[in-house]
Amino acid sequence: MNRSLLSLRHAGYDHPCAPIPQEFTRLDEQDDSLFYERDRFVQHLDSTALEAVEKIIKALTPSPGGRMLDLMASWDSHIPPDIKPDHMAGLGLNPRELAQNPILDSRLVQDLNQNPVLPLDSASFDQVNNIVSVEYLTDPIAVFKEVGRVLKPGGRFLIIFSNRFFEPKVTAIWRRSSESQRIALVETWLAASEAFNKPSEFIVSGLPRPADDKYTRFGIPSDPVFAVYADKMQEAVS
Repeated sequence: MNRSLLSLRHAGYDHPCAPIPQEFTRLDEQDDSLFYERDRFVQHLDSTALEAVEKIIKALTPSPGGRMLDLMASWDSHIPPDIKPDHMAGLGLNPRELAQNPILDSRLVQDLNQNPVLPLDSASFDQVNNIVSVEYLTDPIAVFKEVGRVLKPGGRFLIIFSNRFFEPKVTAIWRRSSESQRIALVETWLAASEAFNKPSEFIVSGLPRPADDKYTRFGIPSDPVFAVYADKMQEAVS
C-alpha cells in the first residue's frame, strides 16, 4: 500500500471519495437540522481563545477586502473589525442565529451532511473560513472539494478548531483522535480534495484561562486553538 493511500485509510477512507461508514458515525444520528433547530447563541471557546481566533483570522487573511464565506456559520463569524469584506456570506443550519450575525451580507441554510454541494458560483470567493465546525462533517472531502470549486485560484481555505465540541454530533474518527492527529486529519482531507497547495498550520495553546471563566479554579489553561490553512491551486480541478 502506498503512503498516500495509507494516510487516507487512517483518515477514515478507502479512497478519496469513499468514507468508511463507521469512522463518520456520531453518537446522535438524528437529522442535524433537528439538533441545531434550538437557538443557542453561545460561544464555543473561552474569551482568550476567541481573541486568538480573531488574531489568527486577521493574520491569515491575505485579502481583507475580498469576498468571504463563513462555512457552517452561526451568529458570530469572529471577523476582527479591521477586516471588511466586500461581501460576507454565511452558510449554516440555524436561520435565526444567521439572522443575528451582523457581518453577513447573505445567508444560506443548508445541512452539508445531507447535501455537500454548495449553491454558489465557481471561483466566486477569495477566502472560505470554517470555524470550530469541521469535526461535524461526515464527508469532509466532498465538502473540501466544493470549497475548492467556489474559491478563486489562489484563494484561501482557513479551518480553525479546538478540543471542545458538541460530543453527540462529532464524528467517531475525530472523537478518538489526539490533537495532533486532528491536525493531520484536516491536512489529509485537504490533500485528498486535490484542490489545494500544501497546507500550513498555526497553533495557540497554553495561555492562561480568563479569570472569570468557570474552569479557571481547576487550573485548566485556555482552550487551544488550531488553524490549518491552504490556498487553492492555480489550476485546481473544479
